[in-house]
Amino acid sequence: MYTLSSFRRRVATGGREVEVELPAGQVRWLAAQEHHGENIGDTDTHTLFVELKEPSPSGSSPVGEPLGPSTNSD
Repeated sequence: MYTLSSFRRRVATGGREVEVELPAGQVRWLAAQEHHGENIGDTDTHTLFVELKEPSPSGSSPVGEPLGPSTNSD
């Protein structure tokens, strides 16, 4: 995901919620997930999503921090 504008959103999946605030120009890795979001800020949300059709190469690290509730139990 690449953020075209700054925004604040509440993102929920699997009974978990998290509030995120991101500046314009951020790049974040999002694992495959079903989620829904709510704009809780004062600006519109504008992003670009690029969907990869194959897994990342072994040993490589995703760019940025995950966005949205973790599906892990830790």
